[in-house]
Amino acid sequence: MSVLVFGVGRDLWQAVGHYEPQVSWLTAETTGARVAALKAAGHPGTAGLYTLAASLSWGLIGALTAGGFAWGVVHKGASVIGLDKALNYLIAIAALYALAGLTAAALHALRLPMQDGGLQSIPGLWFATMIPSAAILARIGALIAHDAGVLMAVWLEADPDRLARLTAEAEADHGVDSLEARLARLIARRPAVS
Repeated sequence: MSVLVFGVGRDLWQAVGHYEPQVSWLTAETTGARVAALKAAGHPGTAGLYTLAASLSWGLIGALTAGGFAWGVVHKGASVIGLDKALNYLIAIAALYALAGLTAAALHALRLPMQDGGLQSIPGLWFATMIPSAAILARIGALIAHDAGVLMAVWLEADPDRLARLTAEAEADHGVDSLEARLARLIARRPAVS
């Protein structure tokens, strides 16, 4: 996607005027605000490119998450990431988005004498943050969905030996008090789905 965006994009490093900083490309409001700002600045091609990149990013996240879940259900292997680590990744990403949002808001509030609209209004930076964050979120989504698929398949299968192995593996790999081990023990205690 980077090759597409930076290969065909025009005027990506020129600030777009009349753009209010947004929290994250993950919200529909941000896409709308950025597309409107690009159109108002006379860059309809870049507006279309932004819409395409956002759609492809969401598609990548959805496809890898669905694929990870299906892989976990079909193969019922060991968990990959562990729920504790997955939650830590999500918290770290949320913290990074919060930091980026606060930085953008601070720059906007300071009205530094930069280009019109400030640093947060440069489309090239929008793409430069969207593309890698989509890849990271897709990878995390796939890993979490894989583990959810494994747990669901093992629970539905209700094989007592497999459930005992799952619990032992989770306790050995992630610790007895980890969220992963607690969830494995909970699944092992639940009655089989009939």
